[in-house]
Amino acid sequence: MQELWKLFWIFFRIGAFTFGGGYVMIPIIQHEICEKHKLIEEQELSELLVIAQSLPGMMAVNAATAVGFQRKGKIGGVVCALGVALPSFLIIVFLANLILRYSSNPHVMGAFQWVRAVVVGMIAAAAVKMGKPCLKNRMQMVLVAVALALAIVDVHPVVLILGGALAGYLMTQNRRNNAAEKTAKEGDRE
Repeated sequence: MQELWKLFWIFFRIGAFTFGGGYVMIPIIQHEICEKHKLIEEQELSELLVIAQSLPGMMAVNAATAVGFQRKGKIGGVVCALGVALPSFLIIVFLANLILRYSSNPHVMGAFQWVRAVVVGMIAAAAVKMGKPCLKNRMQMVLVAVALALAIVDVHPVVLILGGALAGYLMTQNRRNNAAEKTAKEGDRE
């Protein structure tokens, strides 16, 4: 029960103090879950985030659910999903009127413009942090560059994910074939 409360509180804070969507939450989730509380290894979090991005729905909720499920099963997934979603719900319920009233205020609009710039930086930082343990060879780096270029020209994320899966499958198959050929050649020499 104590770990469930801890997970809820971690994701509640992440949901309450993160603006800009699920991708902005990635570095915060990584810091809180991997570095600060050491609940999950970074490589495992990377794999969970890939799953979260592949599923329909909000990335933040999917990521929270995946982490919670990994730690405490179904109840953990529900607790973390509620934790990350509840702050947004409460903010909308209590502050919607104020936001609508002052949204045309030039100072408020200016503040949101600068917050957006910070969000871009946070997303870039998350990409660098998450990419370090994942990029193990040149082909993976080439794939990142190709995916980035295609994403910039608005290729749908599902196409990019499926392309990455296909590339991984083909590379693994190629390595298997090369290993089999090498074994066969060594067998012929004997």
